[in-house]
Amino acid sequence: MHRFLFTLLVVLLLVAGCTREEIWEPEVVARVGNRTLTASEIATWEASLRQLDIPQEVRSAFIRHWVEDELLFQASLERGLDDDPWVAQRLEEINRSLLVSRLLEIEYRKITTVSPGMVHSYFKENAGEFVWSHLHLVLDYWRSTDRKGMDRLRSNLQRGRQAGIWSGKVGDLENGRISLDGPESTAPEVWKVVSRMVVGQVSHVLHLNDDYWIFKLIDRREAGEPQGLDDVHDEIVQRLLEEARRTAKDELIRELIEEYRRLGKLHWAKQPRTAETAKSEETLPDSSDN
Repeated sequence: MHRFLFTLLVVLLLVAGCTREEIWEPEVVARVGNRTLTASEIATWEASLRQLDIPQEVRSAFIRHWVEDELLFQASLERGLDDDPWVAQRLEEINRSLLVSRLLEIEYRKITTVSPGMVHSYFKENAGEFVWSHLHLVLDYWRSTDRKGMDRLRSNLQRGRQAGIWSGKVGDLENGRISLDGPESTAPEVWKVVSRMVVGQVSHVLHLNDDYWIFKLIDRREAGEPQGLDDVHDEIVQRLLEEARRTAKDELIRELIEEYRRLGKLHWAKQPRTAETAKSEETLPDSSDN
């Protein structure tokens, strides 16, 4: 008897173990009902962040949010809220919006890319619109944590040397070019220095947080000065694309109006005729009596 009970207990434990292993696979991080969050899904999410190292607390917060959201969603289904009239109305509104957006997206695909000639013509016709609203600066910058290296770099820059000028720590230098448009485009301590510079001038070494910076002014445009085509090229392209989209939408609506009227599927009154309007029209004297 005892042997039979022992055997039965072992079997139950094995079954329980198999069941647990079946439910909590290594790939599954969380489960709510029949919905699962897998390690590969988390890896995909982390890759979308484009960060080399995701802190554990950020990953844990993501998992917790997924579980909480899924619990609330399944609870709403259990209460039958998927048949709630309020939800149904808003789902219809969302569906209409998505369908219209998708239709226009397909139509916009027919628009060809903007040619350089179109950009040049638009700029020539509207050149008066393109002026700098703020003091605009184009600067080369150098950034490092090596103060001595930056001092030597500045000395070389002031002497006009452009190659082989870095003698600080290997790999501890970042160099690039930036554009600043007004004081709101950078830190106040940076703007205070660079806004007073003349073209070709090299700044002193600025200590900002834990880094050291050097700036060299490449171009300076005062507020009100005209912008060049290169400065506004992308803006003009966007303007032309928006104009093309508006034209495509207007043309599609015009075609639909003609089609639906021809089929007798469109009634369009310029002014709504209310019950009060109809009543007032009935009381008007008949012009034929005069």
